[in-house]
Amino acid sequence: MSAPIDEQTKASADTVRMAFRLQFEIAALGSNNPPANLGYVIRNPAMSGHGSFWGHFWLAKLFLQFAGLLPIGGSSCLWKSFLNQFLATLPLWTSFYILIPEFKYIFFQSPDIDSFLEAVLITISVLTYQLRSIFVVVYRHRITRLFLVCETMWNQAVPADYSVIFIWAKRAKRISTIYFCGAYCSVITFAVTSAVKQLSSAENSTTKYYPFAPEEDSTPTPQYQIKFATQVLISYIGIAYIAACDMTGTILALNICGQLALIRSWLADVSGENVCTRDRKTDQNLQNVLMKCARRHQIVLDFCAELGDVIRYNYLIQIVTEMYIMAVSGARLSQSTEIAQAAYEVPWHRGSSREKTMVAVMIARSQRPATLSAGNFIKLSLQTFSSITSNGLSFCMVLLNI
Repeated sequence: MSAPIDEQTKASADTVRMAFRLQFEIAALGSNNPPANLGYVIRNPAMSGHGSFWGHFWLAKLFLQFAGLLPIGGSSCLWKSFLNQFLATLPLWTSFYILIPEFKYIFFQSPDIDSFLEAVLITISVLTYQLRSIFVVVYRHRITRLFLVCETMWNQAVPADYSVIFIWAKRAKRISTIYFCGAYCSVITFAVTSAVKQLSSAENSTTKYYPFAPEEDSTPTPQYQIKFATQVLISYIGIAYIAACDMTGTILALNICGQLALIRSWLADVSGENVCTRDRKTDQNLQNVLMKCARRHQIVLDFCAELGDVIRYNYLIQIVTEMYIMAVSGARLSQSTEIAQAAYEVPWHRGSSREKTMVAVMIARSQRPATLSAGNFIKLSLQTFSSITSNGLSFCMVLLNI
C-alpha cells in the first residue's frame, strides 16, 4: 500500500493541476502558441501587444525574490536554489541580533514605562516576522506556483482582454509600490532619528543611540558604527520580508479580480446572441465562449481557494499583532486622567481665585481620558483587544465543534 499523501503535497498537486487546466483551456480554444510544458511556457508577451507580467510588477518581483518567494533568475542552477532557500530563512536568524538586546533590556534592566513599551513593541514586531517567516518557508513553493499561474493567464491575454485586466493590475501595482516605498522610508526614519540624536548629543556624552536597540552608556566608536550599520541592514531585511508577505495576497487577489472582470466582459459580449427557438440550438461561437468562461471561472475559483489556504495564517498573525500594537498605544493615551491627580497635588488652595480656576479646569478636563478609536465606534485599548481576541477564539471553538 502506498504511503499517504500529506496536505501540502496534495495542495501543491492541486495547484499544478490548475496550471494544467489553464494549458488545456488555451489549447482547446485554438491558441496559436499553446504552452509546451506544465502550462508555464507561455506566448511571447511582445507578440500579444503588451508587456510581461513581471515587467509590470518589477518592484514587487525584487521584494518577492529577496524574501525567497520567487526563484532568482528562473534557472534551476544549484547555487540559485541554495540562495533562494537562504533568503527564505534569512529573517529567522538575523533577527536575533535585534531580539537578544531587547530581551536583555526588558528582563535584566529597569527601564521606565516609555522605554519598556518601546522595547516590547520592537520585540513583538521582530517575533511577528519571525513567526510569519516560518509560514512563508512552509508555503513558498505553493505561492510560487500561484504567481506562475497568474503570469500564464496574464501573458495569454489578447489585446482586448489585456485592456480589462490591466485596470486591476494597475491598482495592484500602485498599492504595492506605495507600500514597499513606505516600508523602506520607515527604516530610514528610524535610522535618521537615531543619527540625529547621536550627532546632537554633547561632546562628552558616552550614550550611544541605535535605531532598533536600547541606547548604551559607552561603546567604542568603530564598534558603534559597525553595530549601527548592521542594525540598519537587518532592519531593511526584515521590512522587505514583511512587505513581501503583506503584498503577496494583495497582488494575487487584485490580479484575480481582473480575471473575474474579464469573464464578465466575455459574457457581456455574447449577451446579445440569439437562440433558435425551433430546435434550441445556439451559435457555435456562443458555445465556445461559454465553454471558455466556464473553464476560466473554474480556474479562478481553484486559484482563490488555494490563495486563501496559503495566506490564512500569515494574515491571522498580522491582524492579531498589529491590533495589539494599536491597542497598546491607545491604552497609553488613557493615562491622561493622571493629570487630574497631578493638578490636585498643586498647592492651589493657597493661590488666587484665577489659579484655583485653572486647576479646576484641568481637573475637569482630565476626567474624560483621551482615546483612539477605529471608525469612531471601537475604542482602542487593551480591554478591547482582549475582548475581540476572546470572542474570536470562542467563535472558532464553536465552528470547530459543529
